[in-house]
Amino acid sequence: MNIKNILVSLTVLLAGISAESQELVRPVITGAPFLQIVPDARAGGMGEVGVSSLPDAFSQFHNPAKFLFMEEGAQGIGLSYIPKFIGYADDIFYANAGYFNKLNDRSAISASLTYFSFGSVDMEEEMGGEIISKGSFVPNELALEGAYSLKLNEKFGMSVTGRYIRSDISDNQANAMVSLKTGQAVSVDVAGYYTSVPFDLHQNRWTLGFNLKNVGSKLKYSDETGYDYPLPTYLKIGGGYHVASSKTDYISFYAEAMKFLVPATDDNRNLPTDSAIGGIFNSFTDAQDGFSEELKEVILSLGAEVSFNDNFSFRTGYVTQNKEKGFRNHITVGAGLKLNQFMFDFAYQSPISDNVVFDNDKVLKLSISFKFNNSNRKQVTEPTEVDAAL
Repeated sequence: MNIKNILVSLTVLLAGISAESQELVRPVITGAPFLQIVPDARAGGMGEVGVSSLPDAFSQFHNPAKFLFMEEGAQGIGLSYIPKFIGYADDIFYANAGYFNKLNDRSAISASLTYFSFGSVDMEEEMGGEIISKGSFVPNELALEGAYSLKLNEKFGMSVTGRYIRSDISDNQANAMVSLKTGQAVSVDVAGYYTSVPFDLHQNRWTLGFNLKNVGSKLKYSDETGYDYPLPTYLKIGGGYHVASSKTDYISFYAEAMKFLVPATDDNRNLPTDSAIGGIFNSFTDAQDGFSEELKEVILSLGAEVSFNDNFSFRTGYVTQNKEKGFRNHITVGAGLKLNQFMFDFAYQSPISDNVVFDNDKVLKLSISFKFNNSNRKQVTEPTEVDAAL
């Protein structure tokens, strides 16, 4: 299996495509497509919305600026696991671990590590029409990232994320044509988050968010030309409306849209040679069928969440994309249960078409998070009579 076939297979897998891959017309193909996977079960149960949702321990992936709107001194960790992509090889899995710390009222730091295993891939070497050797290897990819977030006023904050990406999907293969190597890249994200009402007021509110994600260098799998793949750069924007019936009970509704900012492929699925930044600017005009084809790349997400006393949540959502670009047409359901400081989340995603649910391309997501306050953080108290005298 050559590197292009692996990348196409990964793209088909991670997009959750229900149609056969050969039906796709000029799909979006990038390096490190695992960076598109929504890791956490909370967002996974709400149609993969996240840039505008209420803050949680998994905001690092969606919008780190949301950490600014947690209570001061809050810290936490989040662990997410996708045991397998049902309908594919049983040894495919995905894991994500994150940490956040709200340093003070205006700033927060956060970080995460993501690992994806494509499972065992059989390899064959052929010479003179005969197979001379066989073997296997496990393609894998990882990303390590950190973010700093700053609140600009009581209703709006922004964040900047730096990321290192390692993509080992070639097993450093070598043949008479080309020698392959592990791809490496760096990227940055810029995100923002707005709330119509300060979070210390328990009222109905609007939240808005955006994230310009994976802007960075290309993944170079060989020193030869033709093996440089762009990262899955995209812009995601969205909004949510939250109806609060009490301090701990609310209903949230979300709508978000994501547009890829990478060069368009041709009929042979070949990528142009745009630079990383040039590809972003050209991504709105370089499709062969014009802007109408560019719009087919957009992925729309709708989600809803009902939370009872901050202890139990029920979620549902819908994700859709034009079938020529990925045919993401999924319903999602999920639930969350809080026990003390721990939050357990579950999500299930299943493709639909013409109201028929297929038996493959189903995804199960599990998450656990732990949130705590820094007890060593200096607490603000009302002045006493002694303080006033001093």
